[in-house]
Amino acid sequence: MAKRKAPTIAQANIMFFITAVVTLAGSVFFQPRLGIGTNLWINEFVYILFPPLLMAWINGWPIENVYRFRKISAKSKLISILSGFAIWPMAFTVSRITRMLLDNKIGVIESSGSLKLSIYQSLLIMIGTVILAPICEEIFFRGFVQRAYESRGNKQGFVIAALLFGFYHILNGISEVIPACILGLCLGFLVYRTGSLASSMLFHGTANLCAVLFGGVLAVHTSETIPAWLYIVALAGLCISVALLKSIREEAHDPEDNEEADRDKKTTAAGILFLVLTAVYLAAVGVFEIIGRLGIV
Repeated sequence: MAKRKAPTIAQANIMFFITAVVTLAGSVFFQPRLGIGTNLWINEFVYILFPPLLMAWINGWPIENVYRFRKISAKSKLISILSGFAIWPMAFTVSRITRMLLDNKIGVIESSGSLKLSIYQSLLIMIGTVILAPICEEIFFRGFVQRAYESRGNKQGFVIAALLFGFYHILNGISEVIPACILGLCLGFLVYRTGSLASSMLFHGTANLCAVLFGGVLAVHTSETIPAWLYIVALAGLCISVALLKSIREEAHDPEDNEEADRDKKTTAAGILFLVLTAVYLAAVGVFEIIGRLGIV
């Protein structure tokens, strides 16, 4: 049997489970000791970027082809940036609605006090959020995970990767799951249409830049209620983003992208087991947040 030139679903599920576990465990250990900014860099470099690169090295995969490091047209670049900018208000609004519901219906998580960051840590957070995270997370989710699930079909691949991307963000709080799923669908669609991670990295970086520039200010002004104008902006932005994404023409793909399409239709027992373990683990993280909101611990 010829050696595979792309990751399998089982490999993606196993690596996703390990990444989700060590990200939380590492954050619990490193963040109080090294700072939130340093911890972010560790998460992105060690737990998210390193695994797909290691798998490519072990299996002899050509990284540029497997993870689709390809150029895209200037039009696709512009659409990726504009779409990321347009969709961010919707992601923010959904996050705020979810958080407000959790606060009102379940309870507020008690804070130990205001978080004071040094200039150094703030700089690490800004660079990590706008540059590092889009690169590392796109290689892992749209490069590694989506590529693996594309063996079930290209559309199924980006949808499943978007869901995994969304639920991974439960590590940042329950309120971030649905917004991350929305963004994940856009990111996966871009890679599906352009055949390149460059498009999703640009979209991801733009959305994160909006969060850095506008997130704090909007959070203050929506602490108790969400103004009507934000709903209008969010819906308008969603419509604009969808229209922009649909306007992207499917660009020429490498023939190797589809050569595995008829293989790996069935997920192995190990792949199913680790997917179940991941679901249980992430659900437990969500339950722990709810317990914290109830004030039980």
